[in-house]
Amino acid sequence: MSAANPAARDYFDLYVQDYRLIYLRESCIAADTAAEFFLYIIPQEITDLPSERRAAGFTHGGFAFARQGGHFDGKCLAAVALPDYPIAALRTGQHIAGQGDVWSVDLVAAPDPDKLRADYTALSGVQPAARSDFDLYIQEGRLIYLRESCVAADMAAGFFLYVFPEDLTDLPEQWRSDGNAYLGFNFVRWGGNFDGKCLAAVPLPDYPIASLRTGQFVPGQGELWLAELTEAP
Repeated sequence: MSAANPAARDYFDLYVQDYRLIYLRESCIAADTAAEFFLYIIPQEITDLPSERRAAGFTHGGFAFARQGGHFDGKCLAAVALPDYPIAALRTGQHIAGQGDVWSVDLVAAPDPDKLRADYTALSGVQPAARSDFDLYIQEGRLIYLRESCVAADMAAGFFLYVFPEDLTDLPEQWRSDGNAYLGFNFVRWGGNFDGKCLAAVPLPDYPIASLRTGQFVPGQGELWLAELTEAP
């Protein structure tokens, strides 16, 4: 462990090793491990999730520190088993109910720039289904977000995506009263930047879709932009 470089550093150093996420704090007291740990696991392929988790797009592996690790020589270490399917991103940290996150960090699989370029090339000559801060395309069962001139700040805010089906019975029962499926995401979950551009391709449900509503938002500030696709194929 001493020779390995952390995948991320925060209140704990984080290592990904042998299908485990390892949390290490070199100088550690009991108070450092008291708050509950959260862990969101986002797969590369939504079908790798149990069927009941596919609508959410992630699985949660939160834990109490004492269950997964312990203290030794003034240090503390915990190891959490990860799924054996390809993982797009992890988000973890500690949380206190009613107070919020103590700390949090995102570990993101580096996007394949060749795959992003291939998706970009496939859009050549295709008219966007909608234009806003991002151009939006529907292709091969995916909603593609493209920005030709893009910096990190353009991808930072969360994306919302509401999918309105033609037939409400296609929705999971808990969403039918809302009339839509919510597939909000962080940009790095489905894409990345390349050659000064950024592109994300979000898989859409395989049922007939009546319309889509998407954009970006900042909590406490509201929507940054909004686009509606009213004739989604």
